[in-house]
Amino acid sequence: MLATTEVAPGIHRLELPLGIHGVPTVSSYLMHDDGGDVLVDCGIAADAEDPVGALAAALELAGSSLDNLARLVVTHAHIDHFGLAGEVMRVSGGELWMHEATSLDLAKYAEPDEAVDRRTLMLADHGLYGPELTETSEGLLDWMPVMPSIAQPSRLLTGGERFIAGGRTWEVVHTPGHSPGHVCLWSAGDRLLCSGDHLLQVVSPPVTFERGFDPDPMGRYLDSLDRVRVLGPELVLPGHGPPFRDGARRAEAIERNKRRRLAQVRDMVESAPRTVTDLTTELFRISLTGPQRHFAMAEVLAYLAYHEARGVLERARRPDGVFVWTPADAASDTTRPEEVGS
Repeated sequence: MLATTEVAPGIHRLELPLGIHGVPTVSSYLMHDDGGDVLVDCGIAADAEDPVGALAAALELAGSSLDNLARLVVTHAHIDHFGLAGEVMRVSGGELWMHEATSLDLAKYAEPDEAVDRRTLMLADHGLYGPELTETSEGLLDWMPVMPSIAQPSRLLTGGERFIAGGRTWEVVHTPGHSPGHVCLWSAGDRLLCSGDHLLQVVSPPVTFERGFDPDPMGRYLDSLDRVRVLGPELVLPGHGPPFRDGARRAEAIERNKRRRLAQVRDMVESAPRTVTDLTTELFRISLTGPQRHFAMAEVLAYLAYHEARGVLERARRPDGVFVWTPADAASDTTRPEEVGS
């Protein structure tokens, strides 16, 4: 059942259906404006026969329509936030604003089989084999059917841009980490933050390493958390779940969690050489589905990349080709690739 809620004057939260990989909904935000409404994120085509049906119904409940949208701002190009963007632009004729670094995801969606092959090779390099490797590498393919087209932005953002919507002046804040092109929207007048997946209330957002993307996503995420903490949001409108208060406190809690994991990974490798598969098995002592295993291994890679970038840990290939991680002064192979996922 669709739900819409006015979460601040002139802003409605739209709970849109997902239902893939155990994620029930995504939150989109509608900002009313006399010059045409602004939508932040748009969800997926949950119904193949009527791709925009759920979004259109939610917009109607909130007093708007696809025809009245002047602009769609996508916080990041993960399909749960971006999948309907092409259809929204086609029906509304409005603009699509995305950060310039989302080109990395768009290229992945244009060639999904190549992206799966690249992920497969990366995970095999770090010790995953057999049916588990196939299951873990192919999660992207589950999302492709719910994205009817790959939208191309009409305006590329770099951060710092401003626009008016919902009676507020919004600033685009580049917050990479969860995705290289992630942005938040900040209203300084009432200390309101549309956080996408940068800040979530219930879970610590995954920071994943992906071959060919940012070589140090965890470092970038920690910097972005600090940027948002300094802003001091009083109300956060996240990409999943209901709004919550005190964004600075939540940013600090997430940072503590990430730094605790960073220390734990470092200590484990310093106690004995380990592969990414070893570390994932020890850190996540539960049975993981393929998509869950991908997020877990990719986040472990992000922790290791952070330490490698700072000269704390390094890796060398075993005779079977798998990377083994050791303290930086203990590794014997000096001809390492430039990126942790290479």
